[in-house]
Amino acid sequence: MNHIKHFIHMINYSIVMRSVNANLFDINQAKSRIKAAQLAGQEPSQTDLDLVATERQNAYAIAQYAEVMTIDKFARHIASHGSVYSRADISAILLMAVDCMREQLLEGKKIRMGDLGDFSVLLSSKGAETADKFTAQNITGVKVVWECGPQFRNLLDDAEFNLVAPRSAQAAVIKAIRMGETTVDLNVTDTNATGPGIPDTEGGSRQYTLSVSTADSSQGSVDSSVNGTYDEGTRITVTATPAEGYDFDKWSDGNTSASRTVTLNADLTLVASFKAHEEGGSDSPAFD
Repeated sequence: MNHIKHFIHMINYSIVMRSVNANLFDINQAKSRIKAAQLAGQEPSQTDLDLVATERQNAYAIAQYAEVMTIDKFARHIASHGSVYSRADISAILLMAVDCMREQLLEGKKIRMGDLGDFSVLLSSKGAETADKFTAQNITGVKVVWECGPQFRNLLDDAEFNLVAPRSAQAAVIKAIRMGETTVDLNVTDTNATGPGIPDTEGGSRQYTLSVSTADSSQGSVDSSVNGTYDEGTRITVTATPAEGYDFDKWSDGNTSASRTVTLNADLTLVASFKAHEEGGSDSPAFD
């Protein structure tokens, strides 16, 4: 019997505003110039102000996790579902599974875990002029790829959603409680008026702008849906996808991970660059 289906599934989310302009990169550059002018005590360019005024934003949902489940907590949860095994037994099995999965992946095997999905490795490497000149020293990284199973592909079918306050509002409430205040101002920063990253005069939370783009759209694309303005400390996953015949090379800050999570503590502009395909790091086993 599948006990999980007897429980209410609730995913917390808050609402964020994200820019949807096609010229978001230019707008963010204009914001940076406005910010620099303000910090220098100068009048911003009217051209930049007019450009920023054209920014359009739409409302999107962002997941807010309610708790971090450690292996110990997860083991307790499994034990609470009528398991004949104790929390200690389940925890030990989970830890052993991690060790064994790592061992099997290092032996070049794909691990098929039923409804959990498949685990395999993906190689990244530096190109060599010819196949004869290519050695194992050219391999620069080994990543674990998870292909989720059917139970994880249909989460939307069973999920219910609960709207909660964003982190900035929660932090403001906690701060007010600690200071003994009976009211709290939950207004966020007006980035069009004060510039990105500059708090408003009422002490609103800092916000920063993320801009992700590609150096050459014919070589690859990026997930531009993440572009927008976020509260300070927000963690966002950015992803670059190479076009056929190309591989991801690097981001403009030098990072070489095609999919990565960034923490916004300042305005951030990332440009993805690609290169002609030189490697065979995809999952292509001799047999499956």
